[in-house]
Amino acid sequence: MSANPRVMAVRGVDLAVRDVEASADFYKRAWGLEEVGRQDSTVYLRATGQEHHVLSLREAPQAAFLGSRLAVADKEDVDAIHARATGFGADIASVPADLPAHAGGGYGFSFRTPDGILQSVSSHVARHAVRIDDRKRPVKFSHVVLRAANYPQLRSFYCDLLGFKLSDETDGIDFLRCSPDHHSVALAKAEGPGLHHMAFEMESLDSLLYAVGRLRHLGHELEWGIGRHSGPGNNVFSFFVEPNGFAAEMTTEMDQVDDATYPVRSKEWWRENRPYGGPCAWGVATLRSDLMHRARTGKLLAERNACDKVIAEAMAH
Repeated sequence: MSANPRVMAVRGVDLAVRDVEASADFYKRAWGLEEVGRQDSTVYLRATGQEHHVLSLREAPQAAFLGSRLAVADKEDVDAIHARATGFGADIASVPADLPAHAGGGYGFSFRTPDGILQSVSSHVARHAVRIDDRKRPVKFSHVVLRAANYPQLRSFYCDLLGFKLSDETDGIDFLRCSPDHHSVALAKAEGPGLHHMAFEMESLDSLLYAVGRLRHLGHELEWGIGRHSGPGNNVFSFFVEPNGFAAEMTTEMDQVDDATYPVRSKEWWRENRPYGGPCAWGVATLRSDLMHRARTGKLLAERNACDKVIAEAMAH
C-alpha cells in the first residue's frame, strides 16, 4: 500500500446512450476509438494507449452521464480509499471486489460524490500488451469536467478523499490534478450535477488536426476551436457535440506540472494575469457556438431526451 493512497489517473467515463449501435459507430468511425468488448447492451472502447477502455456506452431509454473510473496503484490502496470513503460518510455503491472480466477485470469499488455522481476506483485492470500505431486517433482519456453547484464541497471531496491537488482556480472552474497533467478533473461552477465536457488526448497538434479533419469530413462540425486555452493547462482544444448531446473535446499539449514547483494560482490572480485573447491565447477561437453552450450546461441533453421520450410515447400509442 502507498504511504498516502490516492488516485493516479482517470481511466475514462461511462455514458448511457439512447442507441448504443449508433453511438458506438460514431466513436469508432468519427472519434477514432476501437471496440474491445461488449456485454449485454454495453460496448467498451479503447484509445491507442494501453488502458483497457476509455469509454463505455450502455443503451438506455435516456442518455446520461453515468460516472468516472479512477485508477489507484494496488488492491491495498483500493481498500484504504474505501475505508476512507466510508469514514467520510460517502454513499458506497459497491464494496471492494473483483471486477467483471469483460470490462478489464481488476479489483475495485464504487461510491457517489456528495452530489450523486458515481466514481469507480480500481487497480489491476487488464492493459493491452501493445499500443496501436496510429497518431490520428486519441491516445488516452485526458480529463473530465463536472458541473457542480456546490463546488467547494466537491473540491474538498476530491482532494481530501481521493488525493487530488488543486492546480488553479478561476471564476468559472477549479482545476484538479492527480498526475503530472495540469488537470484530470475540473469542477465547473455551474448548475449541476452533470457532465460539463469530457476530453480525449491526441499525441500532438498535428495529430489533433488530422482528427478534427476526419470528424469534419464525416459531417461533425467544430463548435469551438481550434484554439489554445488562455490560462490553466494551456492545452490546445477542439470541441464537438456528439450525437447524444454531450460536449466532447480533442486536446493536446497540456502543461506538465510537479508538486514541488508549481504555484497554485487563485481566481484573483487569473483576473489580473489572464493572457491576451480571452478564452483562446491565440486570439482565434474566441466564440463558442450556442449548441456547445447548451451541451456543456446539460440543456441539450435534456432537450434531446425529452424529444425522444415524446416520440417513443407517440409510437407506443
